[in-house]
Amino acid sequence: MMAKKTQLTSIAFVESPLQFLSALEAHEPAEDLLIRARANAKGMTSFLDAFDSAWLPKNISLERVGAKPGVLRKQNFDRIYIGDACSGQVHKALALAYLERRMPDVVILDDGLATYSTIEILTAKRGPLVRPRQKLKASRAVMSAHVADRLRGLAPAGRLRWHTALPVSKTMRKAFLKTGAEITRHKFEHLQTLPTGGSHPRDNPVIGSALVADGLIHADSYRTWLEELMADGPITYYPHRRETDEFLAELSRDERVRIKHVGLPIELRLVNLPPNSTIRSLPSTAAISLATLNPDVTIAVTKIPAEWWTGASADSLRKSLNTQSVKADVDT
Repeated sequence: MMAKKTQLTSIAFVESPLQFLSALEAHEPAEDLLIRARANAKGMTSFLDAFDSAWLPKNISLERVGAKPGVLRKQNFDRIYIGDACSGQVHKALALAYLERRMPDVVILDDGLATYSTIEILTAKRGPLVRPRQKLKASRAVMSAHVADRLRGLAPAGRLRWHTALPVSKTMRKAFLKTGAEITRHKFEHLQTLPTGGSHPRDNPVIGSALVADGLIHADSYRTWLEELMADGPITYYPHRRETDEFLAELSRDERVRIKHVGLPIELRLVNLPPNSTIRSLPSTAAISLATLNPDVTIAVTKIPAEWWTGASADSLRKSLNTQSVKADVDT
């Protein structure tokens, strides 16, 4: 088990809205938490501008600065929360601050479905923390391998933990726990207390996907999917923060589409949908989150056909994206 003090002092490095929300869910009452949010990451400035600081618990403070080694050198934290374990900025901060020092306890936060890849890497005996398809320069590869090894070294003492709302397969759970690491779960308990539901869409809500922008599926296949949805009536489209302005401009010219730009994550905007509502989506973390938040709402997830893929993603990523029926681990 992780060592616990009466009052912990912790820091969280987050680079996306979901990582930010995950840090709030992982925060403990007897814990002073500094959230360092990387404001220049895509979608983060609009999110931070829209997020009311009054929604933060009293012992959480926020700084719009990403991961820097200086803050880790100046203060001895009991715990570090990591949103993107493959972030070069995070790797540099950890490597420089703890090159010859004992690293604090570390908690891995959810970073979308890419979190599964991170957990698989940390479960393996060796290998750098790198995103699927990402190619690193030699210096970055050495640093990411070093950080991965340091985090793996925390596991046998129970000082590495994954705090998640994602479904966890029995195989992944067993392998991760076998290293000595821990898994704790949440159901967005804090998020559900926030007054952020907003107005409910008049038309069928559709969650936008970044798979086209990331080069993983063909744009024409994605547009065909949207056309099929619109055949049943107008839609309200919630763009993903990585979708391109060009694509959204083209989509907005269709009179059957109402694009709803939101600074806050869709989990915050659609948390209070009326019962029996239906949200349409491709496989995504948002679909999983919304199903957890509102079990009375139907999340209609379209599995991605083989011909949609561009070939740029690994087989394991394609399988994990399409596996929405994994039973959540409730034993931790």
